[in-house]
Amino acid sequence: MPDMWKEILRRVVQTKGSKAVGIELGYSRTVISLVLNDKYKGNLANVEARVMSIYGNNGQVICPVKGGISPAKCIETWQMAKTIGMKASNPETLRLYKACEKCAVRN
Repeated sequence: MPDMWKEILRRVVQTKGSKAVGIELGYSRTVISLVLNDKYKGNLANVEARVMSIYGNNGQVICPVKGGISPAKCIETWQMAKTIGMKASNPETLRLYKACEKCAVRN
């Protein structure tokens, strides 16, 4: 089934809505809509990779610091790590910053 990732995306959009899914994936809701309607002119391989890395593991993102976490928690953690950066005094936050900086899911 070559377009399994589209079915995963479609199912998640039906559950959460295109706006929430767009935020979790880092794409606009317009891109999500275009992809699902087979009208997206951009690189589908990038969208597929992001969908599978975020929703392809039973709906969990595999974080090297926190383990399996929800996509919403991943984006929240990533944004916090970007904001705090190297100024972190908490060792776990510093590990998160270093891991998030190299994260294949978000970058």
